[in-house]
This record gives sequence, C-alpha cells and structure tokens, in this order.
Amino acid sequence: MRFRRFFYRTALLVAFFALVGQQLVTPAHAENHVYTVKDIPIDATAESATDAKKLALSQGYQRAFRALIERVVPQQDHAKVPLLNATDALGYVLDISLSSERSSSVRYIAKMTVRFKESQTRGYFRNTGAALAELISKPVLVLPIQKEGGEASLWSESNQWRAAWGNLGTTNGLVPLTMPLGDLEDISSVNAKGALAGDSGLWSLASKYGSNDVFLSVADIASDGASANLTAVRTGKFGDGRTYRQKLVKTAEESTLQMLERGAISLNRSLQQDWKQANLLQFGVERWILVQVPITGLQDWVLINNRLQGVPAINRLNTRSINRNQVDLDIYFSGDERQLSLALAQKDLAMSLNENSNWELRLLNRPASSSSLALPAQDQTVINPSETIVDEVAVPAQEIDLGGKKEVVAPE
Repeated sequence: MRFRRFFYRTALLVAFFALVGQQLVTPAHAENHVYTVKDIPIDATAESATDAKKLALSQGYQRAFRALIERVVPQQDHAKVPLLNATDALGYVLDISLSSERSSSVRYIAKMTVRFKESQTRGYFRNTGAALAELISKPVLVLPIQKEGGEASLWSESNQWRAAWGNLGTTNGLVPLTMPLGDLEDISSVNAKGALAGDSGLWSLASKYGSNDVFLSVADIASDGASANLTAVRTGKFGDGRTYRQKLVKTAEESTLQMLERGAISLNRSLQQDWKQANLLQFGVERWILVQVPITGLQDWVLINNRLQGVPAINRLNTRSINRNQVDLDIYFSGDERQLSLALAQKDLAMSLNENSNWELRLLNRPASSSSLALPAQDQTVINPSETIVDEVAVPAQEIDLGGKKEVVAPE
C-alpha cells in the first residue's frame, strides 16, 4: 500500500512538472497590455447619431494609434513612424470597448479603449526603423508639493499643483502614475516637510499604493501666479535620481492652473521618455543564460512561472531540470542582463549573481492576505539630509548624481 501511494504521488508530481515544462518551452509572451490604449476621448458631430458615432470611432482609431506611438517609440524616432489614417489603423485593431457614452440626435461622446494586434503592430514599428520599448514600469506614486510664499503644502485644497497632476487623467505611458487619495490615512502618513526630507512615512504611503518609487515634484509658484519653477525627481527602487527642472511662464490665455497642467504634462513626458530610452528592445541579437530558481514548493514554482509570462525581454524559456528545492531554467532574451533584471523586477522577481557566480532568480512579495506589500531595500536606504535637490528634495545618496550629469531640463 505504501509503495502504491508513493507511486501515485510520484506520478502526479512528474505529470505536473511535465505540464509546466511544456508550457515553458513555448514563447513566454502572455497577453501584452503594452498594446492596449485606454480612455481615448472621442467627440464628433454629424447629421445623425449614427454618422456621429462612425466619425467619432474613426477619429478614435487614429488617436489611439498616435497614443501607442508615443507610448512605445522614443521621441527622437516619432518622425520615422508614419501616422495612419483611420482605415489603415483599423487593420491593426484587435478589438475596442466604449465607456462613458453620451449621444444626442447629432452628437456622440465617449471614451474608447483600443487593443491592437501585438505581433502585427510590433512588426509595423520595426519595419519603419524606429526603436521600441515595451517594458511597463511598476506604478510610480506622484507627490505634488506646492510652494508659495515660502510655505510648502501637500494635502491642502489650495494646492493647485496637485490639482494639475490630478487633471492629467489616463496618460497611457509605460510608467503608470498613481495619485494618492489624500484621505485621513494619507495625511497622517507624511506631510510636505516629511516628504521633502525623505521620512519613513513617505515609503509607508508608497507601500499603500503598491509603488516602489515616488515622483516628488515641487512647484514654486510666484506670488502673482504668473510663473513657477518646477523641480522633480524619481526616487526609490527603480528611480535613478535624475532631476528635472523647468521654468513656467503663464501665457495671456492661461490661468495659473492651466499653466501648471502644461508643466505636469511636460514632466510626465520627460519621465516616460527616460524610461523608454533605458529599456529599448534589442532585436536581432539573442542572448542566453542558465538561471537557478530556488523554491520551497509547487506554489512557488507556479507563481514564478506565471510572473515570467509576458516579460518583454524574454523570447523563450526552457526547463532544464526540476526538483523539490530548485528549478534550472534556460532563459533566451534580447538586450543585456541589466535590462532583463529590471524587466523581471517589475514582476517581483529578483535576478542576481549568487556566491557561486551563478545567476539566481528569487521570488519577491509572495501574495498574502495578512501582509501588505513590502518595499524591497527601502529599509536599508540611508537618507542624508545634507544631500539635497532644489527645495530640500532629499533622496538616497545612491539615487542622485550631485555633479548634475543626470539633470534634465524638461521641454516646454
């Protein structure tokens, strides 16, 4: 009986690992949300409601395709990608969904989400000769701090800089932006002064919103509201401490809020551009590494397997061996080990060289209903108050180049 029970249990495990192994030999691309563009506003008027909707959808296909170009193609290559008309753009559309629909007898208004055909659209971009990035960053928490008359405010209702960021809506960039709600828990976590000094409450707030990085942005507004000096820095696990600065001057047609909205759009564009530039796909050159994956049981391996699916840098995976404590994987990928490691980190997988100089892949942030999301490495971060950026924006020493080599002046 014992032998029979052992035989069946062993057969079950072998079947399970064989099934998983078969899955990992195939290309590791699951559904790629990079090629889904959300909440494109459409608004058209025509002689009838039906004609208005057709016209609005036609506009939506073009706008969605333009938004996709801005999402995955670095700015210097935008001119290489011809803008498609509605008919041609429709040829790359897999499906659409509509929300917030409103209509009259002659007008149609809605928000349109478009899912493009991944392989065909990627092929179109590649044929133009444009560079391409597909790695989606973990969400970045935006903390807009307003300075006016020497006073810094974060949660105040009079914070127009916060209102400007809140009015951005869906940005459709590779770096998703999250705005804190500003509820009682948020307010008690950190204030403007604490955020600028890098207090621990800053990371507690980031943890609440599932973010590893914070985009600290300061708007120093002139007393007459006619100009503002903007300073921003992305700091945290994936932030490189790059500082963005911009001088805003209000035009005759703008309000102060509209001026600040223009500044928020510009800073977001610079943030997205830097992420794309650092994570460009390298087509035509495939590399291979052997990776050891320590596991404590089947649950670990299933979770790691699921997270590996859809990593843009990975072309294919092959399971070399499996036992109860470790899986050995062949990973075939485009780019270099740094890009692969960064891509895996967005899936809560840490790849590094172990003490034996072998590549090792470890699971981070196991899902547990009783524990909140941890921010890796934040508890080892040392905030040095003497190392500051404009307006006392303090970041970890390893995150910033005080020589100014990484400073970026955001375009108007």
